[in-house]
Amino acid sequence: MLLCSSRVLALRSVSSLLVASAIVAFAPSAAAQGTPAPTGTAAPKKADPKKAEAAPAAPAATTAPAATEEAKPTGEAKEDKRAIYISVDLGFSRADVGGISDNTGFDKTGANGLLAGLGLGYRFKDLRLGARFRDTSTTEYSLWSLMGEVGYGLPFRPVSPTLYAHAGYMFSNGVERSVIASSLPAGNVLTPSAQLDGLVVGGEIVASLWLTKFLRLGPFIGVDFAWLHRAQVALPQSIVPIGADTRNNALYSDSGSGVGYLLNIGIRGTGDIAF
Repeated sequence: MLLCSSRVLALRSVSSLLVASAIVAFAPSAAAQGTPAPTGTAAPKKADPKKAEAAPAAPAATTAPAATEEAKPTGEAKEDKRAIYISVDLGFSRADVGGISDNTGFDKTGANGLLAGLGLGYRFKDLRLGARFRDTSTTEYSLWSLMGEVGYGLPFRPVSPTLYAHAGYMFSNGVERSVIASSLPAGNVLTPSAQLDGLVVGGEIVASLWLTKFLRLGPFIGVDFAWLHRAQVALPQSIVPIGADTRNNALYSDSGSGVGYLLNIGIRGTGDIAF
């Protein structure tokens, strides 16, 4: 019985020792797991990638719009406010120096030919003010014109119609022999010089296509009216005596005149020099 009691006591002692050892070993681990970490040392939580993908992107910061300037008119967007313009004309002309009223004494007053011109002036916005030289060279005579012009361009794009009016002085630079052939004596070799000069007034419209900000190109059509005076022609030289019929011819006995017109059509190129 004593032996059994001692065994029981020994087992109880060993059991108590094992329990105590287990309590001592488990206590630090439980304290470490149950004690909350200090506020300042808590590790940041990792963002959930799924939530990050699902979250809508924040709108990009927009810069406050700057004060907008007033929109420029279409014309000013295409051309400078002020400029010196230079233009060149090339085209066809039907000229008749006696087409309306004829007292020139010529056999022929109308003819077809080429025209060439050069214009120079000042442009302020849509208003033009300048001068133009034009050479109308027909099959029968050549006419030169020096004219002042005023024009106004309509504010349309890309084709801008421009209206011009001009007036000036016209004079002949040459008259062909065929114009006065019937008035020449039989023995004449050197053609006498017949001269025309007078007032010219007219106008035209140009459809200018904007190629660049400074260059325009387009067709034009116009009409001029001319009041021309013919000076008395000197009696022509002849290798045979000149008869009375020649001396009394209106071409050699008196001056003459004519009211005519010129129909012009061609191409005009214009360049601006802004300042």
